[in-house]
Amino acid sequence: MVLWHPPDAPWVKLNMDGVFSTSTLEAREEGLVRGPDGGLLQAFYAPLAASSSFEAELLALIQGLEMAMDLSTHIWIELDSATLVSLLSSGHLGSADLRHHMALIWSMTSQWQVRFSHIYREGNQAADFLTGRGSRPLPLHTLIQSLRLGTWRR
Repeated sequence: MVLWHPPDAPWVKLNMDGVFSTSTLEAREEGLVRGPDGGLLQAFYAPLAASSSFEAELLALIQGLEMAMDLSTHIWIELDSATLVSLLSSGHLGSADLRHHMALIWSMTSQWQVRFSHIYREGNQAADFLTGRGSRPLPLHTLIQSLRLGTWRR
């Protein structure tokens, strides 16, 4: 069984997901930041302009970082994309078409304590729940209550 675990203080944990549909060419970003008690600090989901799943993941990470940086200087980024975790951990900028996103991420994180780790999709259920919302957004208070109660499973 894969479970999500809260970070130790003073860390916050960012879980996010970027989704790209090859059939509709639409992309979305979703994510949430939770604190050491596991409580929701902030969440986001929105459409975005991306040309691939990988670019959607990068753009979702940038949005999530912007949110998390307002909350803490210690950010644990947990992703269900093992490829992206590997790229971020390597210090490389990746392919030419994505370098500007990677350079922005490195610039954003240069003054913060940041760690990257992989989590299987089953452990990333809260961010995955946001992915499943699609164009049917919940009112924020309903979303927060669902996440607190653990009722986000589809």
